[in-house]
Amino acid sequence: MNRKHGGREGSVPALRAALRAQLESWPRERLLDFAVERLLVDPELRRVLAAGQRAPAAADAALSQHLRQAIDAAMGVRYVDWREVDSYIARLERLLGDIRSFAEGYPAEGVAVLRYFVKALPRVFDSIADEDELAIFCSDLARVALGLAARVAGAARVVAEELLAAYVADDYGRFAKVPELLVEAELAVDVRREVAAAAEALAPQVARTDRYKSRELGALAARLR
Repeated sequence: MNRKHGGREGSVPALRAALRAQLESWPRERLLDFAVERLLVDPELRRVLAAGQRAPAAADAALSQHLRQAIDAAMGVRYVDWREVDSYIARLERLLGDIRSFAEGYPAEGVAVLRYFVKALPRVFDSIADEDELAIFCSDLARVALGLAARVAGAARVVAEELLAAYVADDYGRFAKVPELLVEAELAVDVRREVAAAAEALAPQVARTDRYKSRELGALAARLR
């Protein structure tokens, strides 16, 4: 299958950026008038305004739950044959774009949703009749998770170690690019050392079942130091 993949962000981030650019071009008074008119006709917006500082937390939880439910729905497929693979991967890419958009406003919870996505994906590994499409998506997901984790204190190490665990548990090669992505990621020096130690500790454990992965983990530890 000759399908192009990449870090396509989907329509939501593009639309968000276009709307923000348009609103930023408006004079302040026009923007205020517009907001007031919308508040007059939309009781829900008035409730959000009245809630004050409580609104972001409520929106955070609601959007996070919605995205997790969308992930679960996508993982609920029984079988995807080769004719349906492209549309299924496009569905996953749109979902990843929605999570990236969510993370713009809620970085910590956005990273938590991405971690949930990484852990959920293996549920469909047996159900997809793909060649390398899902592996490409797994690499995109890992890259996005590492990039966003760098914006959240303490998240980079956790995400890196969970990606290592996904790599070790994966018998299909879908997360095969994780070691390379960890080397390429802009991790802080202390995080690189911690991830190197984790890879080094995993190497002898993995050697019992997969010598190739064991060597890759040893090489990763050396490259991260």
